[in-house]
Amino acid sequence: MEWYQAVIVFAVAFAVAYCMVPVSKKIAFRIGAIDYPGYRRMNREPIPRCGGIALYVGLIAACFTMFLGVRFFDWDLHDLYILSDVNYIVLFIGVTTMFTVGLVDDITQLSPGVKLAGQIVAATVVTLSGITIGAVRTLVVGDYLSLGWIDYPLTVLYLVVFVNITNLIDGLDGLASGLVAIVAGGLLYLVLMRGSFTLVLVCLALIAVCLAFLRYNFFPASVFMGDSGSLLLGLVVGIVSVVGVVRTQSFVVMLVPLIIAAAPYIGRMVESSLKEVDAGVVEAAQSMGASTWQIIWKVLLPEAKPSLLVGAAISITTILGYSAMAGAVGAGGLGDIAIRYGYHRYQTDMMLVTVALMVISPELVLIFG
Repeated sequence: MEWYQAVIVFAVAFAVAYCMVPVSKKIAFRIGAIDYPGYRRMNREPIPRCGGIALYVGLIAACFTMFLGVRFFDWDLHDLYILSDVNYIVLFIGVTTMFTVGLVDDITQLSPGVKLAGQIVAATVVTLSGITIGAVRTLVVGDYLSLGWIDYPLTVLYLVVFVNITNLIDGLDGLASGLVAIVAGGLLYLVLMRGSFTLVLVCLALIAVCLAFLRYNFFPASVFMGDSGSLLLGLVVGIVSVVGVVRTQSFVVMLVPLIIAAAPYIGRMVESSLKEVDAGVVEAAQSMGASTWQIIWKVLLPEAKPSLLVGAAISITTILGYSAMAGAVGAGGLGDIAIRYGYHRYQTDMMLVTVALMVISPELVLIFG
């Protein structure tokens, strides 16, 4: 892969998504996909929520550019063996199905059960295209462990979880698109190290559409991505993490998607803490002429400090717990230290100290938090 190919894909994705955002706003007003002000809403005026249309078109334009480059301009996208069994037409149908489920929900407000069923159908189609975990390499013996019949349902569950994580954090201006851009940057480094240049271009396109959308979604937002955008971005992140990370390396890198998934969870906790601040305090600061940054640093953060500390304590405790459990499958963390350097090497003192740390650390965080 040449550097100019990456520049072309990034530029196409950014330009198309940037130009499509105003179009998506007009479409949203025509079809009635409007987010009206309410008790649980941050916006004070009606805002269109079909920004996912721009994200979808931008990603499709980037993928079509890659197709033209490979077909007519001899782009050499070396992907080892990880994409050899993928049916791209079925994959396109699955991604489009997920986008359609989100778009219909933006318009008609689907019930949770119907929405979840649509997500499962879309994730199943993606899985049938060849996007599966397949086999993973264990750390202890170094052999590949085939998942067998559980491969497909596990992959579907994995993708649906990523989709809903992204959907969960789409509550503040720029939060979902900003976090997805950061996550895509991390995945970009991982797939680049693995030599999958197709996935490198996909990550670049994902970053590009998120940055283009941020121009309109940053506070104060003039458009929301809606479920059509959040479900789409979550699915693409899940696909890249499955194909480019989980199925190509050992259980060690399975911790990376889990860490990535923790970022939206923490972001949602911060959002909930900030929303607990009395709206009257914010209005009083605004009436005295305080700027946005002054309200954040002088009003919101001090007022939300107790809730933020509790949320941080819960997050740290949860991460420590995951770290302990992850060691059982060689995914790193305190549990891995206890097994590798304590149990397998017969260093009882190391194992006892590590286990004590796993038990005491969460308690200390909860006490001082």
